[in-house]
Amino acid sequence: MTTATIQILDPRPEHKTAERASAGRLPSLAGKTIGLLENTKFHSDNFLQELQVILEEEYAVEKVVYLKKFSFSAPCSDETIEELVDQCDAVVHGIAD
Repeated sequence: MTTATIQILDPRPEHKTAERASAGRLPSLAGKTIGLLENTKFHSDNFLQELQVILEEEYAVEKVVYLKKFSFSAPCSDETIEELVDQCDAVVHGIAD
């Protein structure tokens, strides 16, 4: 009689990412800079472009920073995240299909 060994793999990441608290709610969007991050999925550009018009015309947003991820399946680059953090009061990450 032979004995077999089964190795069970855990698909979860080995490290735990840092948890961060949510930012407080902005009292108003008027005069603020809002980041729009497109994930490049089909129609995400249509959604975010329409949202940009609404933010500017109806909510008096001063500036919109519109950036795109390289690919919807890849994490956002550190440079893009840093640019959004440095310039924006709030960010909307748009996804679509």
